[in-house]
Amino acid sequence: MNTMNFIVWLFPVIFMIHDFEEIIMTEVWGKRFKKEIDTVWPKRQPFGLDYIHVYQTPTFTIGVVIEFLLFSFISFFSVYFQSYFLWYSAFFGITIHLVLAHMLLCVKFKHYVPGIITSIVFILPSIWILYLAKTILQYNMGTILLTAAAGILIMIIIIPVLHKAMESWSKSLKKYSEAK
Repeated sequence: MNTMNFIVWLFPVIFMIHDFEEIIMTEVWGKRFKKEIDTVWPKRQPFGLDYIHVYQTPTFTIGVVIEFLLFSFISFFSVYFQSYFLWYSAFFGITIHLVLAHMLLCVKFKHYVPGIITSIVFILPSIWILYLAKTILQYNMGTILLTAAAGILIMIIIIPVLHKAMESWSKSLKKYSEAK
């Protein structure tokens, strides 16, 4: 078995385990800590809580499915074409996301934030995977900086786009539920 091909498939697995925690906990977390969330984030709340008024879990799950498919396609094409730059970039972006989006939110909020447990569990393995892949692929510092920039750009684009789409998905699900 090709070691790099095995490593590549850890990306969608880690992503999904992490996002299972978010899918399960976001709605109940938002209800439990509503007052505190409104105080800490009066304008733009994490997980789209400020603009998803109905169907939080299904709406959030649609975004997760889209990300999972994207990351699975990136993994598949990386293995198929034996080209790992995009995979490394996306995995780097997710690793940064584990630190910035969850650990910093948790520090600011001073309570549990959905995704923090799996962020803590996966941060060191993710860093190890990036190191191992860098070694196997023989990436130099310039390539790593380029993949890091690309990965951060991927997250800067994907997450806000999906969060913005959540409002319309929620409205569509509401409309569907009320149709006769």
